[in-house]
Amino acid sequence: MINIETKILETLGKMPVSLQEELLHYAEYLQEKYQQSSMNCSNDSDVVNDFRISWHEAITGQTIPVSQLWKGLEDDE
Repeated sequence: MINIETKILETLGKMPVSLQEELLHYAEYLQEKYQQSSMNCSNDSDVVNDFRISWHEAITGQTIPVSQLWKGLEDDE
């Protein structure tokens, strides 16, 4: 059976670089959230579930370009 790291790397290799960059930003966010929740004794399954949902959205193209997110923030000012 292929381990999860191998599956992730194989999937990343099939993605366009722009999507890989967005996924990296989200993975960093999840890691930060995980570290914060660990300090708060939160349930690890919440973080894992968030990642599963986000991973599915990323590989199915249900993403918003980072440039669009920045534009939305600039419009709020």
